[in-house]
Amino acid sequence: MKRLELATTVNTPHIILDAEKKIFLIEGKSYPEDSKQFFQSTLDWLNEYRKQKPVSFILNCNIFYLSSSSMISFKQILLILVAYQANGTKVEILWNYDEEDDDIKKTGEDYMKITNLKFTFKANPLS
Repeated sequence: MKRLELATTVNTPHIILDAEKKIFLIEGKSYPEDSKQFFQSTLDWLNEYRKQKPVSFILNCNIFYLSSSSMISFKQILLILVAYQANGTKVEILWNYDEEDDDIKKTGEDYMKITNLKFTFKANPLS
């Protein structure tokens, strides 16, 4: 499957979805003008990859900020991963956040409750 990579911009995260290398990453700040449009290629890729019925899928999230519209799009991503899990794929979310950013940590905790996916939380120390 073709690799999807969206480069970081001032208001969008870096996204890498690479089935061959098993790299699944969303990193950075997310407040695009049109969240739905920005994340559509990610949603399409994930839906297509689900057809391959991977054994496991680990999404590495290093989130610094999510706008309200990005939170909705991110939930859509996680709901696709719920479908992966329903099809037998072992799914894990690595939720990295700045150690003093309680809002992003709580967002991850809320997503975990909503989706029942396995989340591993890691606080990144501030430099």
